[in-house]
Amino acid sequence: MGIAFIGDKDNVYDAILPATKYYPELTLAEFQSLFHFLSNESKESLLQQIRVARITTHRELLATMSPFESLDALSQAQFDDIDTGVTLYKQAVFSLAANFVIGNQISSDTTKEASERQEALTQKAEHCLVQYRRAIDLLINAHETYRIEVV
Repeated sequence: MGIAFIGDKDNVYDAILPATKYYPELTLAEFQSLFHFLSNESKESLLQQIRVARITTHRELLATMSPFESLDALSQAQFDDIDTGVTLYKQAVFSLAANFVIGNQISSDTTKEASERQEALTQKAEHCLVQYRRAIDLLINAHETYRIEVV
């Protein structure tokens, strides 16, 4: 078993997921700036996880978005501004993608050091999932409808 280089923490990726009918473009650089601790992942790995998170988020918001022409229109109706919708949308997609990436990192190594690292990663993954759920709840209901706690 050897060590393999998979990414560069200082490399900012220039990839973009283009805007869709309802949703804004997403940049890999913005994801990296928000989740810097994941920067040792490859560009392809991060892009794949963001794509899957975006698909999942779009499916969750499908019924909510159907009466509106865009995320900006939903945001204007729900929050009386257009920035809140974009902010919550990016929070949802990026938090879910981070949860996916962290899930891939969790090791099955049984050493004490790995066990402690795995616990820290598990807590980060759970936090990201809570952030995703909160953002989705706010986008759908315009307010938090339930309390989310990690137990």
